[in-house]
Amino acid sequence: MELHVEDLIGKEVLDIDGERAGRIEELVVAREGLRRVVTEVHLGAGALFERLSAPLRGRRDGRRVPWSQLDLSDPEHPRLRCARGELAPI
Repeated sequence: MELHVEDLIGKEVLDIDGERAGRIEELVVAREGLRRVVTEVHLGAGALFERLSAPLRGRRDGRRVPWSQLDLSDPEHPRLRCARGELAPI
């Protein structure tokens, strides 16, 4: 499946229980040979501040989502494969 980053930024993500986990604000990419691969997605206001390179000023509500925990079978409605409480903070 091929997706464009700009189509994912800002999408609201629900967890496995249907609870709001946050909006996609940042994608982390790693180099694998000549390819670039998304390794994780960052959700929430803390991730937005991170993307804008702004000081967090105490904001710690962003969450890291390993790429393997993100279900994009419906890219318009991304979901987690876990509960939001299982995610690591940014």
